[in-house]
Amino acid sequence: MTASHHSDPTPGRLGRPAQIAILVACALAALVAWRWQSVPATAAAPTSETAPPPEAAFRLTEAQMAAVTSEPVEQRQFFEEIVTEGKIGVDEYQATPVFSPYPGRVVAIFARTGDQVRQGQRLFSIQANEMVQAQNDYLAALNVLNKGRSQLAFAQAAEKRQRDLYENRVTTLRELQTVQNDLNSATNDAKTAEVGLEAVRNRLRILGLRDEEMLNLQKGAINPETAINAPLSGTIIQRKIGPGQYVTTGGGEPSYIIGDLSKVWLIVQLREADLARIEMGGRLQFRVLSHPDRVFEGRINFIGSSVDPATRRITVRADIDNPQRLLKPEMYASVRIINERENLSTAVPRAAVVLEGPRASVWVLKPGNVVENRRVRTGIIDGGNIEILDGLTLGERVISRGSLFVDRMVTRG
Repeated sequence: MTASHHSDPTPGRLGRPAQIAILVACALAALVAWRWQSVPATAAAPTSETAPPPEAAFRLTEAQMAAVTSEPVEQRQFFEEIVTEGKIGVDEYQATPVFSPYPGRVVAIFARTGDQVRQGQRLFSIQANEMVQAQNDYLAALNVLNKGRSQLAFAQAAEKRQRDLYENRVTTLRELQTVQNDLNSATNDAKTAEVGLEAVRNRLRILGLRDEEMLNLQKGAINPETAINAPLSGTIIQRKIGPGQYVTTGGGEPSYIIGDLSKVWLIVQLREADLARIEMGGRLQFRVLSHPDRVFEGRINFIGSSVDPATRRITVRADIDNPQRLLKPEMYASVRIINERENLSTAVPRAAVVLEGPRASVWVLKPGNVVENRRVRTGIIDGGNIEILDGLTLGERVISRGSLFVDRMVTRG
């Protein structure tokens, strides 16, 4: 009886699961009714003029539009730039180091750094035993030549006398042949003496002695002080000797460096990572501290074949015309290497791009004064324009002047 009583509930009374289901249904109905009441009547059928902007966009008022400027997305040719440093160097193809041809002590200096010299002009004078010996050899060769010429003249006279006697049948053929043999020997000796004298004369020319100075040597006046002359015309770039200094003929530093500074080298130390971005004939621009408002230009004509293991830099060089001699060797230069690309790229004004760390975005202006925030991928910056690699299409309009104002207004909102 007890079990039958619990299995047959009283009519009109619900079990516990049914009560829970009724409560959940009531709650859902109330929620749907509240959401329906919160939607405005106009939202049920929005028109194209009154539709709200997307989630990442909003509409500007007429007053706000007056404070901003929009510009179209265009195509431009961009120049990739590599900023580095360099220095002015001497054109080694137009410069000559001057060494002393023999060791000795410097007596006097005639040319100083920065002077313009002509070919053959005296640079400095030196006292050297080698020059004294060369002058002595010249005098000895000159004496040998004079002796040979005298013997030749005597042999020619003897041969003529014997020939006359032989023709008059006064002497024998044997005696004539003997003097003719002596004449041939004297002739050969005279030619040998002339060759020896010319060899010594050329040696003196190599040592820097002029022909008129050799004529003075014929008077027997040996001068231990000899001038070293400029081998070519140009500018004294460096002078590394002084009076009283002893110089040698070894492989040390030259006494002078003479060069033509109407054309100089721009020597650039390029980072290893930038090597793939340059090529022969590439354009570069640079400034020097002495002329900060002037831009010099050139073309790359040399790219080094190896990287410096210490600095990880590679040498790049350009020939620079320097007709006014404004550029001096060892001047520091700030350099911009310009990689001229032929393809056009999408571009917007630099002021239109809002940068926030690694993120770049622009505000795109759409019909109805609606502005939309658009993330973009930027590329090269060239003056007042910036390359857009992704995110914009040609013909769209972006906010340029006032982009930060729009961005800050949305952020505060």
